[in-house]
Amino acid sequence: MSILKLFRPLPELTDEERSSGLRHMKRQAVAASGADGLASGGFLAAFALILGATNFQIGVMTAIPFIMQPLQIFAVIVVERLRRRKVIAVTAYFIAYLTWIPIGLLPFFIKMPNPGAVTLMLIFIAFRGVANAFVNTSWNGWLRDIVPQNIMGSFFAQRMQIATIAAAMTAIIAALYVDWWKTSGPSAEIFAYSYAMLFGSIVLGFGAVGFMARMPEPQMVIPEGPRPSIRSSLEAPFKDVNFRQLINFLFMWNFVAHLAVPFFTVYMLTKLDMSLTWVVGMGVVSQISNVLFLRVWGPLVDQFGSKVVLSLSSSLYFLVILGWTFTTLPDKHFLTLPLLVFLHALIGIASAGVNISSTTIRMKMAPQAQATSYLTAASLSANIGAGISPLIGGAFADFFSVRHLKIVIEWADPLRTIDLPAFFLTGFDFLFAVAFVLGIITVGMLARVKEEGEVQTQVVMNELMAQTRENLQVLNSVPGLSYVANFPFKSIRRVSLLPGLDVALSVTVYQLASSVKMAMKTLIRGRHTATQVHEKVGEAVEKASQKVEDMGRHGAQLAIGATRGAMEAASDSTLEVGRLTEEAVRGTLKALGKTAVNPMDALRSATYGAMQGAEEAGLLTGRVVAHILKAARRTAAELGLSEREAEAAAAQAAVEAAGQFTKEIETEVKQAVLDELLSDSKASPDSDVRSNPVE
Repeated sequence: MSILKLFRPLPELTDEERSSGLRHMKRQAVAASGADGLASGGFLAAFALILGATNFQIGVMTAIPFIMQPLQIFAVIVVERLRRRKVIAVTAYFIAYLTWIPIGLLPFFIKMPNPGAVTLMLIFIAFRGVANAFVNTSWNGWLRDIVPQNIMGSFFAQRMQIATIAAAMTAIIAALYVDWWKTSGPSAEIFAYSYAMLFGSIVLGFGAVGFMARMPEPQMVIPEGPRPSIRSSLEAPFKDVNFRQLINFLFMWNFVAHLAVPFFTVYMLTKLDMSLTWVVGMGVVSQISNVLFLRVWGPLVDQFGSKVVLSLSSSLYFLVILGWTFTTLPDKHFLTLPLLVFLHALIGIASAGVNISSTTIRMKMAPQAQATSYLTAASLSANIGAGISPLIGGAFADFFSVRHLKIVIEWADPLRTIDLPAFFLTGFDFLFAVAFVLGIITVGMLARVKEEGEVQTQVVMNELMAQTRENLQVLNSVPGLSYVANFPFKSIRRVSLLPGLDVALSVTVYQLASSVKMAMKTLIRGRHTATQVHEKVGEAVEKASQKVEDMGRHGAQLAIGATRGAMEAASDSTLEVGRLTEEAVRGTLKALGKTAVNPMDALRSATYGAMQGAEEAGLLTGRVVAHILKAARRTAAELGLSEREAEAAAAQAAVEAAGQFTKEIETEVKQAVLDELLSDSKASPDSDVRSNPVE
């Protein structure tokens, strides 16, 4: 295969080419994870400490790759201009691994410890950050076009699973190698890190570059209509209200996580005085639990959606950070080691869920024709948050290293006085506590993100507990660990991890919203009239209602899912949006009128769903609201209500729903409701208006 052919984008991928690309993507992940395990994370932190780095410099080292990510804005321009993602990604990827070679060679030319060596290391890490900015920009959109959406959760879970196994194996072997090398003398220890780093970058890193080069690249999709300017492409994800909420969450999540997590290794090496083998061994515990639970989280993401998985796993993640404050009271105690093992196992579980769900949610929410700019915005936000926080965290830890907060329980009698430390914070402990508090706030931000197919937390918790027990059966054969498989997980179901995690819809609503959206798009592409919409939507609602045992209780949720899904599809239509809205609401209400759902609940929920979907799609206008009220009047008889009762219920729901939007939208909605009610009142002067929803 010639070089030109190897790097040429393909108009369409055959099934064979797509399968080959997915295989090479997995191999790339294995090689890259092995390389990164030998040239980053705990190894790099230990290497930097021997070079003479301070806590603040460790923070700078962690932050630099993320701080360089704003260069993705320039990278987007390059990608959009050249439209050759593979050429850009492979070239930048090669440069990224090339930078580890001079870092690994530093001890051969400079005597340690040496501030100059630390400075040179930081400079080369900055070069790596520049290269990675171009890799991330071109790589994310490339991946999105190769991996089918219906298997994203499962595929990325499998990919992360084998990559984590590879990283664990190389890390533990290298740690044993470094600790063995140290026996020849303290001055020789640094060279063990150098050889491991050089092997990782040259053999594994360049191997990962080779696997990436063998992946096919689909041609970038050209948006319909005039080609947007670079500026409009860059602004698009920030103008998308829903995606902007996701961007805000990713920024805060990465800020909070990287405020504390990069210092776990430093904490164990310095505060707890643990050997590198023990430190890496703890990392392997995390990786084992990560592997076990990737096979749990991945299918849950495909089945229930990314948002609820991200909520649950993020909550657990921040609880683990708080748990680190108890590993010393104020020094190591007899429970320190068991607690560290437990915390590493939990953070492996949590990070598996966070990684898979945060990856899939941004890819699913990014429009295909604008994937590069949307995914770059998400990546840039996450990287800026991750880049700022280690700088603050390092300075924060240094400041509190000579300060402490102590609460003591004291027992005194005539013979002695006993002090029992009940609470003690110092140095990194303050960092962990602050990160936990900020984490609670961050999880609450996720509730503002709207994902098609959101599922109740309890549904996922039930499924998670069942699969957890099944997964842990593998531990039955391990001496001393068989009790874990018999842990009473049912009790966990009764525990709400953190506030702000409940999301509104059931699995059936997810399926309904998807089917309504698909039906609407089919009608739109087929140039059908708006009057046919209510038939298709009604059929989808009737089919979904047959799967729900208690329609009286859950019918309202179906109404929200149906009308919201319809409005999301309406954004692609050239037909009059108000008319489409009216027919979608009519179809939903007509179908629900045949069930046990309360008519008023059906009206309010259908109205709320239509307005929510219209607002998310940027379609919410006074005309849309007027058509919702018309739909309520037209289906009143089928719901067993008078036209005035149906209209009043829909109007009240519209005004209440508008309260969560901007002030301008709320004012427009209220005016539209008032105009429609007055208009209808003039048309029917004898009717009795019993309530004024606008008030």
